[in-house]
Amino acid sequence: DNDDGYYVSTRVLGYQLMHSPTAGTNASIPFVVVVTDETHPRKRARLEKDGAIVIEVSRISPGWAVPGDPRWKDMMTKLRLFELVQYSKICYIDSDHLVTDRLDGIFYDEATITQHTLQDTVNQHEDEAQMPRTYMMAAHTDYWGYNHPYPPPTEGTYMNFGFAVFTPSVELFKYYLSVLAVPGRFDMGMQEQSLINYAHRREGNMPWKPLWHGWNVNWPTEKDWRAGAKSFHAKYW
Repeated sequence: DNDDGYYVSTRVLGYQLMHSPTAGTNASIPFVVVVTDETHPRKRARLEKDGAIVIEVSRISPGWAVPGDPRWKDMMTKLRLFELVQYSKICYIDSDHLVTDRLDGIFYDEATITQHTLQDTVNQHEDEAQMPRTYMMAAHTDYWGYNHPYPPPTEGTYMNFGFAVFTPSVELFKYYLSVLAVPGRFDMGMQEQSLINYAHRREGNMPWKPLWHGWNVNWPTEKDWRAGAKSFHAKYW
């Protein structure tokens, strides 16, 4: 099991968020790990002993958007997160993260306020399901490389879904599936991230909102850490 970098990283992430004296939650926020039927029972049991809530979800086929890298075959299954309506807000964090400071306050970031869906008919398509009346999707712009300023510019339009806060919604989940059912509707290069960027494009009816830059950095550097960033999206193993 120790040869599985993502599994080990998930356990480390669980320690950081649940038990670390400096980064662990002080608000009893549950740590939820979503798995598929391929996840070995031994690994599930270990995660539960660590304190995680383990939820198995069924796979979502990418359909026409077949990824070029076999490792990404289950990326669309991330959309199942939006069915977890027992939670009012979810801070989704890819397992390849290092957390060095407490993230509890992210649920009070102004970007996580519920938004009313806009009604611009230009963005309503007959081959897509109806959008929900309200939604919440907050993230940060992808930095695209290590040579980035900090704080980063705020005018970026492409969000990184490796770290995001959203409100689960069955209506929104069904909308995503309807988008996935239309061949070529979005650039499938980054799989579910590409789909979500289409659904929540800045010029669309459900634009995503930018989180405070200090919560998370992708393509992280020492400069970001020294400047006060709290979590870092990188494969550090």
